[in-house]
Amino acid sequence: MNKIKFSQDYPKLWGQVQAELIAIKLIKREDFPLTRDLIDYDTKNSLGEYYPLSPRNNYLQLIFLGNKKIPFCTIRRYTEEKAEYYLDLIGQKFEITRGL
Repeated sequence: MNKIKFSQDYPKLWGQVQAELIAIKLIKREDFPLTRDLIDYDTKNSLGEYYPLSPRNNYLQLIFLGNKKIPFCTIRRYTEEKAEYYLDLIGQKFEITRGL
């Protein structure tokens, strides 16, 4: 099974352990600054710390539907290889892992 790894526990995951990738979206440098709501939702972990996003990079927003039927997204740094990789995996299941 495919895996999607998170360095910390994030409230947006709601304790889900599997998810289906349902879409990906490109977030361009021109889209920065991102809204505070999106930053809080996507990058704030359970300890109240934030994962830093640089406005110098493009990002991929991966959109999942978890095993509890709760949708969530995650923002990952863009590379052409990653974009092609995730495009090919739309509709497939991922195991959600946590920790470094």
